[in-house]
Order: sequence, then C-alpha cells, then structure tokens
Amino acid sequence: MQELAVLASRVMTKQREFTAVADNVANVNTQGFRKLEMEFRETISRPRSHATASYVEDRALHVSQMQGGMEKTGNQLDMAINGEGFFGIDVNGTRQYTRRGQFVVNAEGTLVTPEGYGVLDGAGQPIQVPVGAAEIKLGEDGTLSTAEGGQFAQIGVFTFSDEDLPKLQRAGNTAFVPMLGAAAVPMEGARLKQGVLESSNVNAVQEMVNMQNVSRAYESSIRMMKSLEDLESRAIRNLTVQ
Repeated sequence: MQELAVLASRVMTKQREFTAVADNVANVNTQGFRKLEMEFRETISRPRSHATASYVEDRALHVSQMQGGMEKTGNQLDMAINGEGFFGIDVNGTRQYTRRGQFVVNAEGTLVTPEGYGVLDGAGQPIQVPVGAAEIKLGEDGTLSTAEGGQFAQIGVFTFSDEDLPKLQRAGNTAFVPMLGAAAVPMEGARLKQGVLESSNVNAVQEMVNMQNVSRAYESSIRMMKSLEDLESRAIRNLTVQ
C-alpha cells in the first residue's frame, strides 16, 4: 500500500532525527560542542494509476554554527573564539578543528589539548611555550606572549567557506575533520578571549521539547502503520473467505 510507504519514510526520518536530538541532549554540558540539525525536504511521487504521494526525506545532518555562551574559568590557557573560526589541532598526524579552547602545556613545553594533541599556529605548526614561563598573555588577535620574553607565538584560527562548512565530519564530540575536498584557511581578524571557554550551543529545554515531539511523531506513525497493516490483513481475509 502506498500509504504504508509514506508512513515508513516518516518513521525512518524520525529515527534519525531522534538520534541527532539525543546526541545534542547528551552533550548539553560539553564545552565547544556544536549541535546537529536535520534538513528535510518533501519528495512528490505520482506512480502510474496511483494518487500523488508526499514522502519525507532527510537530506542531511548539519552542524549548527551558532555560538555557545562564554564561561569564565580564570585559567590563562583557556581560550575562546568570539565569532566564527576553529582552533587547529594535530591528532596523530591528522589535522582537526575544534571550538574547545581548553589547553595545557605538556612535559616537552608544547601547547596541547587535555588529550595531548598539539595546538597549531597559523602556519599549521605546533606551539612551543618558553621554558619557565609563569604568566602567558593572550592577545585578542591570538598572539601569545610572556612578560619576560615578549611574543613567542600566535594561535592559529581557521575558517571554512560557506560551501565547505557542511563538509565537516565529526571526530568525537568537539572536533571536526574536513571531507570531500573541504579546505581550511587561516582567518584574518579573529577575536579571542583568555580565561574563558565556549559552552555547548545546545539549549537543553528546547532539545528536550524536540525530543518529546519527535517521540510522539514516531509513535503516531507506528500506530498508523499498524492500523493500516491490520486493515490490509482483514481485507485479504475477507477476500479469501469470499
């Protein structure tokens, strides 16, 4: 039955949407997290000898580029980008991009993420912190300096074209890998803040409402499918009896 196919398209779409919303809810407190949003479109089908049918199709999952709030930490190595852009990090030889600016200095004096991945400057090189640096200052443009030796590096901030942003693929909860030829370019005019971290851009209340709505829509579609299947079964039995 054509009606079952239409409902099945809705059920599959709602399953994917529920997974995306659940992921958003789970990361409401993850610093630098960007929520997932689904893009839908309507597909019209007019099979021969059948009425026109409207199918729901989820075209893609997009990463929301809305900025999260700023949480003051007071830690001199915590940084946040005010506006667009990503920090670059070296993950075992693969360049990834993140909004989470929580950094530390490792035993070798390299600026790294808490997981030990090197933070990159604008040229894509790791950043070495001077030995014995007690106080590190971050300029709004990303320059790093100490009172003793002055500027020693500049944090790399990278951006993607509007065409390439949808090509970013998640790598964990807060990092992204460019796919399908997407290319990052050093960003000019970036504005950074020191001693703060960007929070998740997920609105917990809104996402809980979304989850309830998606669940109701999914359950409603399942009930309608069951009713149609029962109706079809009864029609087949009646035809058999006749």
